[in-house]
Amino acid sequence: MGVKVLEKSKIQDQGDVRRVNREIKILMRCGCFNVSEVFEVLDTQNAIYLIMEHIDGGELFDFIVKQKRLEERQACFLFHQILDGLEYLHSNNISHRDIKPENILLQSSPAGWIVKIIDFGLSNTFEDGQLLKTACGESLDLILDLN
Repeated sequence: MGVKVLEKSKIQDQGDVRRVNREIKILMRCGCFNVSEVFEVLDTQNAIYLIMEHIDGGELFDFIVKQKRLEERQACFLFHQILDGLEYLHSNNISHRDIKPENILLQSSPAGWIVKIIDFGLSNTFEDGQLLKTACGESLDLILDLN
């Protein structure tokens, strides 16, 4: 099993509290093969511990760097799993909002590498047909010229 530790001393303001609560709620409601699974949440005086499945293959980013290039068949197999995970999230009105190779882990299996989407710190839920009300990322300011 893996453990994600959220130190309460680093959860300072109400915005941080809302983000952590949202991340935990989203993780607890996910049940997709390609999304990291949370088994239990332990809340102590100093930290919140997320007890998660153990994923042994490391980040997709490191895997790509080590391989230097992926064969088309393997790239398609991995990409298809990423799309399956995102389709599951979107069909359950969850937007990850930080998909990148560093947030995709690989789990070894006899059939090949299994993709596991992780890090839901920027994720949010949405209602069909409505825009999210919270922005994330610096690039959004540049695109919308909000400054």
